Amino acid sequence: MSERLRRVEQVLRRELAAVIIEGELRDPRLAASAAIAITAVRVSADLSAARVYVDVLSSEVKIERVLAALNSAKSAARARLCKRINLKRIPRLSFYRDDSIANGVAIERVLCELAEERAKAQSSGESSGDSDAKVDTDALPSRSEDDG
Repeated sequence: MSERLRRVEQVLRRELAAVIIEGELRDPRLAASAAIAITAVRVSADLSAARVYVDVLSSEVKIERVLAALNSAKSAARARLCKRINLKRIPRLSFYRDDSIANGVAIERVLCELAEERAKAQSSGESSGDSDAKVDTDALPSRSEDDG
């Protein structure tokens, strides 16, 4: 990806977030704007289209309603961006759900559970005197003096 595309994506992400937080899109479904996160923007190489990834940070806000509101107000959002950003062409916007935050939380939860299980297994192993590092020396081949 070119440096210019990366910068355009950053600017679009920042300015779209500001448009939403400042309440410039007057849709009641976007009233909880502080709970809406623009997680990423991906712009096509010719700057004609942008995929905007959105997530909500509160369980009280329904992502489906937010996406419906944003997609119905995408022309208004694009008009606001035209006033805020000095670009020759503002891309057409389309909004998509981003589950990366929820996926990250789920992965973290699983890792914590695994760590707890490992800690329990180690503490129970230590209390019974067992050790994971024990080697059955009877199963090893015997080494004679001729081997080396």
